[in-house]
Amino acid sequence: MAAFGVETPEMGRKRRHRQRCAAGSLGEQRTHAMLQPLLLEGWHILPDRGLPGTRANIDHLLVAPDGQVFTLDSKLWSGRWRVRLVEGRLMHGAWDYDRQVDTALWETGRVSQALGVPVTPLVVVHNAPVDGAGFHVRGVAVFPADRLVELLRRNTGQPRPGEARELAACAAERLPSYVQ
Repeated sequence: MAAFGVETPEMGRKRRHRQRCAAGSLGEQRTHAMLQPLLLEGWHILPDRGLPGTRANIDHLLVAPDGQVFTLDSKLWSGRWRVRLVEGRLMHGAWDYDRQVDTALWETGRVSQALGVPVTPLVVVHNAPVDGAGFHVRGVAVFPADRLVELLRRNTGQPRPGEARELAACAAERLPSYVQ
């Protein structure tokens, strides 16, 4: 059918999947570029980490200079609709995206288990406006990408470079680079 310019339902699903993957990759690249100044401040940035025993990956794992660990899930969502909290659920326009919160919590739990430390999940939204300049839903911070570096800097304490370095090395070993 494609030869006649007609898209079958299966072809449409595959095309939309490719588009979502491309958008996800672009969002991750934008987040990575935003994080670069933190390297000079003692942060450890581990992009695209695999979760052993699964096909899942973490877009970015960060170890702050004080040893705190964060997971970042980058989202490149349409700017036509607001990201908001409705009756405790994450919404993008009229669409329920609460499953993204479940995924962030599950992935963060796996990272915490692997490293033996608490981990804070963050959802970083590119393009789409976020109500209230950000909010929390079930313990996951959801905020616009332009606030990322500011929020990370504000939420760290007294630097402990040795501890941060050891934790980053442990994370690099236990959460290897993701390979599809």
